[in-house]
Amino acid sequence: MLFLVAGIFKAGVEKRLLELHNEFNEQLSQPKIRLAGVLRDRDGHRKGYLAFLEAKGFDEAESFLRQGPFYQNDLYERVEVAEFNPEVGFLE
Repeated sequence: MLFLVAGIFKAGVEKRLLELHNEFNEQLSQPKIRLAGVLRDRDGHRKGYLAFLEAKGFDEAESFLRQGPFYQNDLYERVEVAEFNPEVGFLE
């Protein structure tokens, strides 16, 4: 199944994001990731991240999120995990 995993950052975490950048990139290099990228606000500042990943269920998708360095370092204001069923377009 395909899942959307998203996190919106707390204010003032930019320095810590840079410190954890390499660790986060390692997490994103996993083969279960189908598509991932940064979310930006109107001014171009990093607002959060969004990923689509293959998982057997919600527990596995939520585990992926909880294992991430940004989650473990409490940088997210809020997170969302949802099953994603494409209706238009496709993800290879």
